[in-house]
Amino acid sequence: MVNSLNRLGTLYRSRNADSCFYYGMKAKRMAANIHYQEGQTEAEHIIAFALFKRGLYAQSLELLGKLLPQYQQYNDIEKIVRVYLDMAEVENKGISDRTKILSLLQKAIQTGKKLKKDSIMSEAYANYYNRNSSLSNDSVNYYMGKSRAIANRYKDERMLIFNQLGQARLLDSNGLSQQALPRARYLLSEAQRVGNANLQINALFLITGFYENKPRVALKYLYQAYEVAQKSGSLNFEIYILNCALETANKLDDKDEIIKIYVELEKAMAVDWEKSKKFFGDYVKYNDIQNDNKLLSEKNAQRTLWLLVISISSILIVLTTYLIMLRLNRKAKARIESLNNVANLQIIAMEEAKHQAVREEQQRLGQDLHDGLSSSIAAIKHQLETLSIDTNDVDLKKKLSELQTDTEHAYAAARNKSHEWFSAADKQQEQSFEKQIILLTDSSLPDSRYNKAIHIDDSSLTGVGMDTRIALLRIIQEAITNIIKHAKAKNVGILIYEEEDNLILTINDDGIGLDEKKSVNGKSTMGLQSIRRRVQSLNGETKIHSDSKGTEITVSIPLA
Repeated sequence: MVNSLNRLGTLYRSRNADSCFYYGMKAKRMAANIHYQEGQTEAEHIIAFALFKRGLYAQSLELLGKLLPQYQQYNDIEKIVRVYLDMAEVENKGISDRTKILSLLQKAIQTGKKLKKDSIMSEAYANYYNRNSSLSNDSVNYYMGKSRAIANRYKDERMLIFNQLGQARLLDSNGLSQQALPRARYLLSEAQRVGNANLQINALFLITGFYENKPRVALKYLYQAYEVAQKSGSLNFEIYILNCALETANKLDDKDEIIKIYVELEKAMAVDWEKSKKFFGDYVKYNDIQNDNKLLSEKNAQRTLWLLVISISSILIVLTTYLIMLRLNRKAKARIESLNNVANLQIIAMEEAKHQAVREEQQRLGQDLHDGLSSSIAAIKHQLETLSIDTNDVDLKKKLSELQTDTEHAYAAARNKSHEWFSAADKQQEQSFEKQIILLTDSSLPDSRYNKAIHIDDSSLTGVGMDTRIALLRIIQEAITNIIKHAKAKNVGILIYEEEDNLILTINDDGIGLDEKKSVNGKSTMGLQSIRRRVQSLNGETKIHSDSKGTEITVSIPLA
């Protein structure tokens, strides 16, 4: 049964992350109960891939790293190769350390040479030439030929089509677009025939590349790719394709298309967020299932002991949830390719909403822990004291005394932890806002061209609402846009602090100043007018000082 569940989870790897995770966790639970270590290792491999598909890159890499020595102990060469390939894929989507990715793929190729049944090596060779942009055409053809030969031997249609797509890309890169385009269209029909959504999307993106100078045609193929992604249920693909479509629509300057794509992108991201929350809940629930089973099996007739066991279980579940959420927040790293006004602000707003939800839930849990669990433990303690007074049995008195001691410890722990959570939640708000500003500046002001100084007074943002925060981000974005387009600056500074019941934001640069900017482009003051309008909507004031040494914008917003 464990092996069957693992096979099901493996089949769902490229189809549905939730189903992949479900069967992996079911196999893991059963394997743990019967002490079947190899089955549990394979189940954790499936779980690691599902975590990667849901965007938990750090957790996936950590679990894959633990699995590698276990497969080496079993001398399972094929699974070792698969772990290397999975780690390379996670690195490519998450951290994108090119040197490490190539090293992992080289290890997969070297390890796979020991295989007798080497069907997996078609994928290893294909990934290596596909991820290694420094290879010469001869080297690409060499690895492509090895991948194609293995795929032919095992009649692997998926890899055969994948390699042909690689050949079409190679033709295009060598300036043979007229030969590459018909081949790409043929491969699209082949991918549709075998029903592989990933290959269809790859083929459509390849075709889109031929129409860079015809954005209307390129947009048509991107919409086709979006329909394929919708049918396959891959929200990650949907969001990625919609972002590409948004960029293409911006080239067309078609407002209707931009609005339509933006609405679809917002819906897709909302659905993805809801699915992520559900997936995260399942992750916590399944990780705690072994502890829950042990607790349920330890039945005891004494009602007071049952209450104590249930209370401790609740504390463990809440603590586990808190630690995982904290870890996810700490390790999450947003990557944005360029400053895109619409998409960038959407991501920032959703990130801020996510932090707000985490913050409110943390404060609620702290309050519930203080008001509910602590009170229940106090009541248990009082009942134990009453039972101790009423009984004359010496042994029973001793046991009741021990239970009182344990209850006091549990009460103290619950009370301290509730205070800790409640106070820590306020600090996260300022930290998350500072991260959003750093995200905005890093995406548009690369370190190679600008020196940035960002200082935010933590206490100044206490009580500042979501609308004001988003308005501040928009003001900063308008100012950065002016700096990029007109200022020719090297140094940029952003400062936020509180002064006499006002929130002060200053943005300065050492550029050419406003007078010279106006002579370059008469429309350069539009960004400044936008800043003034946003500040006025918050009942604030804007002061702008500019000379040949640079420009400083000072915004003052009443905290009331």
